[in-house]
Amino acid sequence: MVFKKMFPLKEIDDQIRAIGEDRLSGARELAQKGARVLIALAKGSKAVSGEEFGRELLKTGRALIKAQPSMAPLVNLVNRSLFAAQEEMDLEEAKRALIATAQGYANHLERSVERIAQRVLPLIPDGALVLTHSSSSTVLAALLHAKREGRTFAVLCTESRPQYEGRALAERLDQAGVETRLVVDALAPSMTSMVGGIEVVLVGADSLSTEGLVNKIGTYPLALAARAHQVPLYALCGTEKFLPLGYTLPEEGPKDPQEVWPDHPQRVEVVNRYFDLTPLEYLTGIVAEEGILNPTEVGEIINKRRLHPWLR
Repeated sequence: MVFKKMFPLKEIDDQIRAIGEDRLSGARELAQKGARVLIALAKGSKAVSGEEFGRELLKTGRALIKAQPSMAPLVNLVNRSLFAAQEEMDLEEAKRALIATAQGYANHLERSVERIAQRVLPLIPDGALVLTHSSSSTVLAALLHAKREGRTFAVLCTESRPQYEGRALAERLDQAGVETRLVVDALAPSMTSMVGGIEVVLVGADSLSTEGLVNKIGTYPLALAARAHQVPLYALCGTEKFLPLGYTLPEEGPKDPQEVWPDHPQRVEVVNRYFDLTPLEYLTGIVAEEGILNPTEVGEIINKRRLHPWLR
């Protein structure tokens, strides 16, 4: 992605560019970085009126969403911030409201992952083999929490091509003393059929809507295989990843073919994508802060959320 200079504050330009170029961080980490961008805007803005500041916030928010358009936490961060700042007529009050909202959102993300980790513990029995795909900071937190609580288990990580973030997750787990194995992506679905093998599949989420779960490419076939072999699959997904009703994620653009096949023949088209969509009915449950939710309960939460008119 090519970035043009957008704001008078170089700090904001640099941070948004870094978010857009980040191919390894999960949705929660990217949202925390996004919160720091909005705080920097509030502290450094030279706007002389609340109206001008609102325009700066909208421009910054849209740039954040565009930087990582599949990440629902960034959408929700911007959505909340627009509502909070718009409610304040005074310029300084609007800036303070933005700082409080962005900081509160970042704090919520930390609390959310801790609560989800506690909810996941009963899903990891002693002696279990856990399969996970890609590298979710929420899944990592849940596994490390289970380790601290005395659970004995092993984890099977996928490579997660083309960025291979599964290797980084495997390394983190190994450093924590968790028995860890790495498997190529295409092999993972068939391993759900192993007798006495995988007992539970845990995946993260980039966004969730009534249409399904958006996560790293390969999640959908893994969900199909898990369902076929009656292996429970849970998406660990804080409510900050639930898209507001009426918001539609843009279609994912093509990614660099060089990541898949460097110097490939010009007449061979290389299709590279990062995300797929898994229908909610193929998930055993969605583990959120409130507990394990089914698709109906997810829909009820989403239907209560307002979408700021500027994001429609």
